[in-house]
Amino acid sequence: LQGGYSAGFLLSSLVFQLGYPLIRHEQEWAWRVMLWSGAIPALLVFAVMWTVPESPIWLEQQRKLAAEGGRKRLSLARLFDRVLLWVTLHTSLLMGAFVSVYQSTTFWYPTLLSTMKLQPLSFLLLLNAGGLIGSVALGAMSERWGGRRGSATLGMVVGLLSVPLYLFAESQWVLLLGAWMMGFFAAGAWGMVPGYLSERFPTEARGVGTGFAYHAGVGIGSYAPYLIGRLQDGGTDLRVAMAYCIATAGILCVALLWLGPETRGRTLD
Repeated sequence: LQGGYSAGFLLSSLVFQLGYPLIRHEQEWAWRVMLWSGAIPALLVFAVMWTVPESPIWLEQQRKLAAEGGRKRLSLARLFDRVLLWVTLHTSLLMGAFVSVYQSTTFWYPTLLSTMKLQPLSFLLLLNAGGLIGSVALGAMSERWGGRRGSATLGMVVGLLSVPLYLFAESQWVLLLGAWMMGFFAAGAWGMVPGYLSERFPTEARGVGTGFAYHAGVGIGSYAPYLIGRLQDGGTDLRVAMAYCIATAGILCVALLWLGPETRGRTLD
């Protein structure tokens, strides 16, 4: 998930930095070109839908259900059965904390760099390259050391410790280091999320469960940029407002991780 976010952010940053100057003099349609440059790649989803095979586990579950003469139940309803209600609530809140950290670090970041008279491209490249590489590294770590909770906790804690470098450093080089560390660790903590969510839900509700938890989390996390803006409108320095929200969401993320179970090694059946 975070790898896709970071790769997309990298590409969009490059398109804006390199492409927009070529068309910005045409104000009537320049923004439309930029909009469609982001929308066109989404059409690849249809190609993926037709070429990626169904999950063998899901197919086997459907075969067993048909052989036993069972009635297929709407998987969304399963999420609110008593046995899964806590799982649905917990994973949704956890994703909300993860998304809040991400939104708190990224949404206002280009604006902050602009107020500091810094060109954002190099910072955004380091932030998102760090997130891409970190998600791979910490995702792999979650399979070998510390489990899902341990690897994500390590990433989030080091990310929180990087906040002074990321937001408050006086040196441009230290700010660049902070961007890399925030990306590698805080954004890289997402590396275990796909495996973790899949391991929390049973086969008949796995697809809808992971999708519901993630998008409920996006809804919760979307409040973070608004809150930072309100704090700034109230007179709080933008760096301080971002730091407050990053720290609060990060601490909540770690707490929620340890309120839930360790799932490494669970079989998806």
